[in-house]
This record gives sequence, C-alpha cells and structure tokens, in this order.
Amino acid sequence: MRYLFCLPRYHTNAVPWVRILTSAGHHVAVDVVETGPTENHTLLSPNVMAPSALSRRIMRRRSSGIPNSPFSFPSLISYWRHLRAEDPDVVIVRGVTRWFCRVAALCTVLQGRRLVIYDQEDATPPAWSSTWVRRTVFQCLGIPHFTSRLSSNHARVGTGAAVSLPFGSPFGPAQVEELRKRRLQWPPRILMVAKYRERKGHSALLRALAAISESQFSVTFCGEEATQSDAAFCQALVQEAQTLGLADRLQFRNNVAHDEMLSVFSSHDLLILPSRREPAAISPIEAAWAGCAVLISRDSGTRGYIPEGRAYDFDAEDPADIARAIASLLARPEDLSLARDVCFSRISSVANDDEILRLFKAFATKRMRRWRLV
Repeated sequence: MRYLFCLPRYHTNAVPWVRILTSAGHHVAVDVVETGPTENHTLLSPNVMAPSALSRRIMRRRSSGIPNSPFSFPSLISYWRHLRAEDPDVVIVRGVTRWFCRVAALCTVLQGRRLVIYDQEDATPPAWSSTWVRRTVFQCLGIPHFTSRLSSNHARVGTGAAVSLPFGSPFGPAQVEELRKRRLQWPPRILMVAKYRERKGHSALLRALAAISESQFSVTFCGEEATQSDAAFCQALVQEAQTLGLADRLQFRNNVAHDEMLSVFSSHDLLILPSRREPAAISPIEAAWAGCAVLISRDSGTRGYIPEGRAYDFDAEDPADIARAIASLLARPEDLSLARDVCFSRISSVANDDEILRLFKAFATKRMRRWRLV
C-alpha cells in the first residue's frame, strides 16, 4: 500500500507513523511546504512543495501569526502531476484550513484517490460546533477524519466524530524494551521539552520547583533556539532561575535533533509539561515510551495517553498545583519508580504499533465515493 501525508511541516509526531508503516512494508511519502532544523529525516526526506506565483503574491500581501506558511501552496497543475507520479492509494491531509492541504485534497478527490483528513480536535466534539459541522460535511462526502486525541468511547464513530488514531512510539520495539528497564536516577532529573513560548509554561514550572526547593532534583529545558527571540527567552529563564535560587539546578539542551532525543529522554526520569491549551503535545508521549514518569496539563490534547487521576496532571495556570503533583513523585524513589511503570503501562496499551497499523490499513480498505477526473 502507498501512503502520502500532506503536512505543513514534517513534525516529529508523524515520524512514528512513518516507522510503523514502512516497517510493515508499505511505501510512505510526505509532502510539506517547509522544513525545520530539528526534524528527523532518517526514514525519509519530505518533498518540499514550492509555492506558486499566486501563492507568493498572497504571502507578500497577507501576514499571519500561524506558523508554517498557511498561504503557501503549489499550482494545481504542478501538484496534479506530482500526485499522479507519486500514485498513492491513501492521501492524508492535515486539516483543510491551510491552502496547501486544500490543493492536495482537491487533487486527491478529483483523481479518485482515498482521502483522509487528520486533525487534533476532540474525537467527539459538541454537536453543531465548527469541528462537528466540518466533519459532518466531509462524512456526507464519504471522506473520514482521524484525530490524534484519544476517545473514551470505543463504539462506532458517529456523526461529527473522528476515529482516534494515536501518536506512536518514536523508538523501535527493542529500544523501548531496553529503555523501560533502565535504572532510576536519584536525585531525580526533571525534563521539559517545549518551544520557548510563553504559553508553554517554563516560568510556571520554575516557580513550582522553587516552592519545593527542599527536595533534591535538577531540571533540564530542551527546546529549539532558532531565533533571537528564543535566545532572549532562554536568558530570561536564566535570570528567573537565579532569582528563585534554582540557577545551579537548571541546564539547557537546545537544538537537539529528533533522532538524538533518545539520549535526552534516557538521562531523565520525570518529564513535566505545564503548557496551556496544548492541542497535541508529543513530548509526554515520547517520554513515557522512554521510561519516564510524566506530569501533564489537565487540558492538554494528549492527556488521555497518560494515566488517569490527579496524580498525573495539574492546573497549568496554578504553580501551586504543579508543585503539588511534583512533590508527590519526589518524596521517595519508589514513588517515582512506580509512576514510571504506570506511565509506560498506559502508553503501551493505548498507542502500540499493532493498533496504529490496523487503523491505517482500515482507512486504505474502506470505500469512498469516487469522482475520478480523467
């Protein structure tokens, strides 16, 4: 089977899907509008779609705070030819709000190929919400949606709902088995993997750690320092850590390539992500597969990958609540060790390779309305 992903960027969350499909003998290609410095191109190199003349004119006139060039798209003729040459059985587009994904979806439908839309919204959104309406319209056209958010309802997908297709493990089965058996380090090493943005919650984590400074720990911030703004953000965090008395416990590991992140996760035992309104955080999933305990914001889109209960989440707006969750795991080595095991058990039950492969195969075999244009 031949799969084609059409994405704004080849983000790290898609790499496990590529690994799982290619390991099963399927052909996979990825089309994007741009690439980033920390992407993992070990399994494949994405095809960068050059913007059309019309797209370049639009981008010159319109600015957007949305990353990854939302107005960039190739010409219909060039992408039509590209799609015919690639000849995929299934085309998976990342939503339909970006112009590239719209062009890809249109060409896919007109060529009579199997189109699937991927988003990061709730699996079962409220009736008549914008997500519900959009999915319902596409369902009427025979075009399914899947979401990276997990659903608690395992029944048949209803009107306006999407199939839950989990993010997978970035590591191979042999690596995972070795990672989960690694020894606990004490004093514990805390890790936060996130872009240097205000909403990610770096400052809230520092304030929470300052509240429990009597505990032994060190903390690592791992992110992408690609701009002057990123550098300034890191420097501000250093200053805040000094003010809070945490400077000697804080270190940075920036611009680590995705295929080298294994060494980062395996040298830590607890990952914390206090990001606010995060649609689909991937670092907690990767950390759980690497044998780390995970604490995550209560409203995160990937909260369902982590065990249920207040022991594994917190209110990202409240440093005191973050401190409460951390303190419970730092009290004794056996508490942190148990949390590591529980997080691994949860992730391996909801996001294993076999289930993800089954769902991708199901998209390839289900029928859709064919409007082939020849």
